[in-house]
Amino acid sequence: TRVWIAGASGRLGSALSHRFGGNTAYKLVTSDRDVPVEDVSVVGRFADINHPDVIINCTGITDTDECEANPEHAYRVNALGARNLSIVARKCGSKIVQLSTDDVFDGLSDKPYNEFDVTNPRTVYGKSKCAGEGYVKEFTQRHFIIRSTWVYGEGYNFVNKFIEETKNKSEVTVASDQFGSPTSAEEL
Repeated sequence: TRVWIAGASGRLGSALSHRFGGNTAYKLVTSDRDVPVEDVSVVGRFADINHPDVIINCTGITDTDECEANPEHAYRVNALGARNLSIVARKCGSKIVQLSTDDVFDGLSDKPYNEFDVTNPRTVYGKSKCAGEGYVKEFTQRHFIIRSTWVYGEGYNFVNKFIEETKNKSEVTVASDQFGSPTSAEEL
């Protein structure tokens, strides 16, 4: 089975590359910025060369401030990138795993969300990821959409930042109006 991990240098992509890397049942193919997902022709050429059975889309602009400051870029990567990968998945007969976010919801519910709840994103990040989910559903039937939240792992992330701050400061400031489920990239 050929597995293409798009966005292989990110937190989740790195964890998946590590997990699949030693397993001889899988032929791992990885890409990152060398295959910009927002460019359908580059994505198509990469897929034609590698013929993936499974595409795992770990790409994304996840910095919410960056998304708000540059919404066009967020939509190009988060929405059109998902569309482009879905188009090649359909063409190759591949399954696609689309990594999304709980930000596709508005956060106003007083109970946990599930996959049947109606999406209502309020941020550019959430809207662009929701659009990406829509493209995946539209362009291929062989898909899985995984909505995770607060992913931590290798590199800079809120867990490592918090640990560092507790080492260097006697008092740490945290948001009291946000709720989430920290998710280990390795476990995800």
